[in-house]
Amino acid sequence: MEQFILEINIFSNIYLIAISVMVQFIIYPSFKNYSESTFKSFHSAYTKKMLFIVGPVMILELLSTLYLFINNSFLFPTSIVTLIWLTTFFLIVPVHQSLNSSFNIRNHKKLLRLNFVRSTFWVLKLFLILA
Repeated sequence: MEQFILEINIFSNIYLIAISVMVQFIIYPSFKNYSESTFKSFHSAYTKKMLFIVGPVMILELLSTLYLFINNSFLFPTSIVTLIWLTTFFLIVPVHQSLNSSFNIRNHKKLLRLNFVRSTFWVLKLFLILA
């Protein structure tokens, strides 16, 4: 059972890295290409859709990480997942909420920086698991 949970954790980690890298290099940079009149509706639709693409897998990663922590002293990966969730919900989500009102370059750059940090956390977690 523990091996299966570990495989779920690795799969979810790789999936989230892939999404995060696409967001970093394709999606977020394209934000600046929208006109002010179309950005609000685009961004609102984007965040709702991404919730369904990323949310369930982040929850799966969290639950499998917690299971492994409880049953196998999965301390460092659990710490990294904690940092990912804190970064996501206390730093990245507020920037998205601000962008829902209007696009500005300062928040756009902040979003790129924060997503880079979160992506780095996911890559680091994967390296720790596979090491």
